[in-house]
Amino acid sequence: MTPNDWLKRLESLLAHYPQYGIGPDLAGMAMIDLWGLWQFLERLAQEAGHGPAP
Repeated sequence: MTPNDWLKRLESLLAHYPQYGIGPDLAGMAMIDLWGLWQFLERLAQEAGHGPAP
């Protein structure tokens, strides 16, 4: 997966899960933090049946 792919998916996941209120904090997050956030939200989406299978 290229950096652009997972960042685009992260953007989609953040729109799908606004209740976590992470949007305002994105600018201050390091890439490794964004990657961890993507993994967390991706797992939530998969468990809910909203994401692609690994």
